[in-house]
Amino acid sequence: MAYTLLGMENPLLDIQCRPSAELLQKYKLKANDAILADASHQPLYKEIVDHYDVTYVAGGAAQNTLRGAQYFLPPKSTIYLGCVSDDEYGDRMKAAAEADGLTTNYEITKEAPTGTCAVLITGHDRSLVANLAAAEKLSGSYVKKPENWKLVEGAKYYYFGGFIISHDGGYESAKTVSQYASDNNKVFALNLSAPFLSQFFKERLDSVIKNTDVLFGNEDEARTYSQQAGWDTDDVEVIAKKLSQLEKGNSRPRLVVITQGAGDTVTAIGDQSQKYPVIKVDDSDIVDTNGAGDAFCGGFMGQYAQGKHDPASGVKSGHYLANLVIKAVGPTYPPMGQRTNIPTF
Repeated sequence: MAYTLLGMENPLLDIQCRPSAELLQKYKLKANDAILADASHQPLYKEIVDHYDVTYVAGGAAQNTLRGAQYFLPPKSTIYLGCVSDDEYGDRMKAAAEADGLTTNYEITKEAPTGTCAVLITGHDRSLVANLAAAEKLSGSYVKKPENWKLVEGAKYYYFGGFIISHDGGYESAKTVSQYASDNNKVFALNLSAPFLSQFFKERLDSVIKNTDVLFGNEDEARTYSQQAGWDTDDVEVIAKKLSQLEKGNSRPRLVVITQGAGDTVTAIGDQSQKYPVIKVDDSDIVDTNGAGDAFCGGFMGQYAQGKHDPASGVKSGHYLANLVIKAVGPTYPPMGQRTNIPTF
């Protein structure tokens, strides 16, 4: 069976809570950031489970985005690849994805448990601390297996979260699929995902951006990339234009989409940019901003994968889906049975 949109990244089970400011200070965490856990963060996961009211949500940024894209697409349009363990967390994630209509094709490892992500919410900020575990055991050869490569060849659109480049198997997979997309005139989308990627993995990031047709990010990620590139500007519109004009592996112009929280979303193609205001929401209606960016990308790709390549259509759809997500706990979408009167953009 052919799936229109194929995604890959790090499948993680989110462990979400609202901690004290002291907890963030204890683990030297920023209120609005995303990092990979090191040895100093390992006690964090048990501490939040033991001392806070936690919610478990199937996560991993690209998996969230694929679930969101499926919201707008015909049944069985999306498939997601990544690596999990044969354990309770892996089973829980698979079930949550299937409940949203997303087909999963996980590589199973016995070397580590399914990855988790501590999601620490303070006000409207969220600090993400990812313990990749099984996710970073993804083998570069997995996507090349004949039964999996058939899925790649059958797809017309691809969405990869940037986090995948932080481990060798993920980076190899991103390079392989992005190069295939570039060579075969298919659309490859990538998310900058977190500031640390351009700080510590810029060479890898740039090699995948070269084959990227739609590049997503938020204002912090864009500005950090600008700093690392030596562009000497914090102007998001200017940065979006520069990102669009980075070296490209084929002749298709690169579309760049930068979100700014409650600020305008910026798009750029070449030296032309546009700004789109977000849907205004009262603070009292905001339950949780975790996953809002993933939902935006899901809404955008849900239109793009239907052949609606007008940036305005994708942005409006992205804003709509993000607006739904921030009114619920975690990156969750309306149940399948309630998906009626879905708007068109």
